[in-house]
Amino acid sequence: MSYSLRNTILLAITLILIVTGRGLWIYFNSYTEMQERSEAVASQSAQLATMQYDADRYETVYEMNKAIKHRLDNYPKSLMPSHRLSYLYNYIRLADAGSTFMNFAFTDSTSFGDYGKISFTIDGATDYRDLRDFIETIERAKPLIKFTEVQLRPSNNNEDLNEVVFRLIAEAYYDRTGRESTMDFADLIKSSDRYNPLFPLVHDIPGNENNRINVESSRMIGMGDTFVFITDQNGQLHRLGLYDKVYLGYMESISTNNQSATFFLNKGGLVERITLRIQQ
Repeated sequence: MSYSLRNTILLAITLILIVTGRGLWIYFNSYTEMQERSEAVASQSAQLATMQYDADRYETVYEMNKAIKHRLDNYPKSLMPSHRLSYLYNYIRLADAGSTFMNFAFTDSTSFGDYGKISFTIDGATDYRDLRDFIETIERAKPLIKFTEVQLRPSNNNEDLNEVVFRLIAEAYYDRTGRESTMDFADLIKSSDRYNPLFPLVHDIPGNENNRINVESSRMIGMGDTFVFITDQNGQLHRLGLYDKVYLGYMESISTNNQSATFFLNKGGLVERITLRIQQ
């Protein structure tokens, strides 16, 4: 082997060792750095989850604290400073915030030494949830007013199925001593529970006043992945996407494999699904 060839081989081996060593050093250092970053991300994610959990709990505790503070601020109860009906009516209207249609009627007034009692009735029609909020606002407020009888029934209003007809019999207690006192007006309470037990489960089907697509009288003529083309009951062409509204419901799903679209319809409380297919 010649001297020059031997030196060339030695230089090549040396270069290979240097490159390999450098590559291994970069690899292991990069791996270590990536591992450290991965651990840091995992730690920060865990901290974020903990902070989010604490934030959610804070929101819950805050709402509970606000409700408890409201009760404590309005306890004990106090007598109304005036027996004038206009004063009482004005208080009732402020507690209602003007969202409820109501008739106010005085029925009786009785005195008992240092205090008196005004009996009155309220009747009208309103959204069930607004009425519930109104009753809770009055009864949880500081002035001593209580409802002795509550009568409710659905109003059968097809345009607002949450509307109820109501009649409330109430008593308000007022101070007869002539002492000067300020009136504490009720803070409007909005309940988070939106369930209406009087909502009619089966009711009349509303008319197609907005002339929406009547699926049962329509024909599907084309489709894509997220939309369909429909000829409606009047022969007009429409492009519908997922969850777009139709008469009595909306488009629920599309199947390109079956060349069909399914619509969710609520017929007066009775749920029905209609499937249209492209006619070959």
